[in-house]
Order: sequence, then C-alpha cells, then structure tokens
Amino acid sequence: MSSPRIGLALSGGGFRAVAFGLGALRAMHDRDLLSSVRVVSGISGGAILSALWAYGAEDFGEFDLSTRTLLRTGLQLELTRRALSPRAAIRSLTSAVRAVTVGSPRTFSRTEALVAALANRGLDVPLSAVTYPDLAVVLSATDLSNGNAVRFGSQVSSSSPLGRIVDAGPVADAAAASAAFPLLLPPLVRQYQFERSDGSRHFTHTAMTDGGVYDNLGVTPLLPGRSNEHTSHVYDLDALIVVDAGRGRFLRTPATHWLRRTKQTFEISHGRVQDGTRSRLHATTSVPLVHVYLGSSDDRLPSIAGLIPRDPISAYGTNFSAMPASALEALSVRGEQITRALINHHL
Repeated sequence: MSSPRIGLALSGGGFRAVAFGLGALRAMHDRDLLSSVRVVSGISGGAILSALWAYGAEDFGEFDLSTRTLLRTGLQLELTRRALSPRAAIRSLTSAVRAVTVGSPRTFSRTEALVAALANRGLDVPLSAVTYPDLAVVLSATDLSNGNAVRFGSQVSSSSPLGRIVDAGPVADAAAASAAFPLLLPPLVRQYQFERSDGSRHFTHTAMTDGGVYDNLGVTPLLPGRSNEHTSHVYDLDALIVVDAGRGRFLRTPATHWLRRTKQTFEISHGRVQDGTRSRLHATTSVPLVHVYLGSSDDRLPSIAGLIPRDPISAYGTNFSAMPASALEALSVRGEQITRALINHHL
C-alpha cells in the first residue's frame, strides 16, 4: 500500500509558531509521517521553520537541535547589530532618501539584516535545493503593491496577477519576505522577471511583507479544488495537517490610548480573517484534516495525559527575541502532545 500524500501547513506567529511547530514535527517524525509529506507551506515564523526543515540537515535530531538553538539565542540582537553596522546603515539611509526624493523603490532596508541572518543559517541556497527529493516547498509573502500573495516554491514561484517568477533567488530571501512583520520591519523589495501565461516577460519590483497579512495559516495553496488556470500551486493530496499557532479566544482590557486601540483593532480584524480561513478549512470534507491548534480549549481536545495547558503559553509573543527555556519546552511539548492525539484520532 502506498503512503498517503500529506500536505503540511505551518502558520505564522513568530517564534511562538516556530516552537509550537517544532513539537508538531517531532510527533510526525516519531509516527513516520514526515516522510509522507509531499508539500510543506509556511508563513512568517512557519516559513522559517519550513525552510530550516526542508533545506536543513537530513537527520531530524540535528534539525531539532539547530532549531532549538535558534529559538534560545534569538534573532533580535543579531538583527540590530547587522542593521546598525556602518555599511548597512549608510545603504539603508541612502535608499530611503532616494525613495523620498526620486520616488524610486526602497531597495535596501533593515529587513536585509533578516535575509543575512537566515542566509548565515544555511538558507543561502536556491529554492530548488530541497533536502528531501519528494518534497515541494511553498513560502508565501504579501505584495503590498497589489495586495496578493507572492508564493515562492521549490517547483515554481509566482504571483497570480504578475505570472511566474523566472529566477526567485535564494531561500533566505523568500523566508525573510514571508517573516517581515510590518510593524517592525520594512517590506523587502526585489525586482523579478515575471513570465505570463502567453510567454511574455516583464520586470517588476515587488514590496513584500509578512505572508500572514494575506493568509496566516498558510493552508490556501494546499486546499483541494484549486485550478491550474488560476494558480501555479495545485497539489494532489490525500490528507492535510495544519499547524496553527493562533492563540485562540481571550478577553482584552479595552484600550484607551490610541496606540493600544490601533493594536487591538488590528488584532481583532486579523483574528476574524483567520477564523474565516479556519471555517473554510473545516468545511473541506474531500480529504482528512488534522488541525493542530495552539489556541484550542483544553476541554475540547481528546484526553491527553499531562497536557501542557493553553494558558498562559498561548499569549507568548510573536517576535524573534531569545526564548526562555521554559517557554520553548511548554510550547513545543504542547504542539507535540496535540499532534500525537489528533493523528491518532483522525488518521
């Protein structure tokens, strides 16, 4: 009997998503399901985790260790150091001035520090250089110019309004574009040559920000019923596993200051969009679905001995700061526990 063709989606959520997703991957590895994954789709923090797994060491233990090391050391200090180096600061300032005075795209910003940091972790390789021969990779960003997704893939990279990207560059670019959280990092600007369906080609600048702005679950490229007439990313799958680092429903203290009001308004709007995607996901009945959701109420999960409770770890931040060992342990173990339980239940 042939193994099932599994589509794996790893959601956004900064280092919270990386730690929770790492636990899910551990459970899948132990059940020998990672070898059945035919496509992994990553967004933001999930894009970083997807890239580290898909382009990293073939030995899972080595991948696990390198990911935990990244989480424990963090990226914030490194990004600050790289962005404030004299050469980078001058290039960023020059690019910003040119953008204001001439109106040209800002081709260098502190987001380049994230590109360099990821490249330094083995991701300065072509998107086609996947460690596992039967695995396809999709890392998605949001193009601020047209409001659509830019999907970087090991098989094809494209943007539906613009066409196929002829040369999408290294993995580090794609992962950084997907993880460029807009409140902290400027969009990553790249010029690509696009090829339309009629074979014509054109060069266009893209200003790419966090893929979670468009689809924080990363599941859209994997959904059944997609057509090659409208997208380059169509995959024939037997099951979906969606690892969702959303924090779930919680009570807020209503903000009075404008900055906090803005933040809360964004969180509510973003949450409603993602709830809509989750509803669409659960309406899919043509393939089995395992939705590994960090924000699931503990009493709605299957009985799990020693379950790490949702609160307060679901409120862990979504930045790239160094993660305390206790938070890393709690998030990854909860991801592992829920994944094991739901795999047993659904698959």
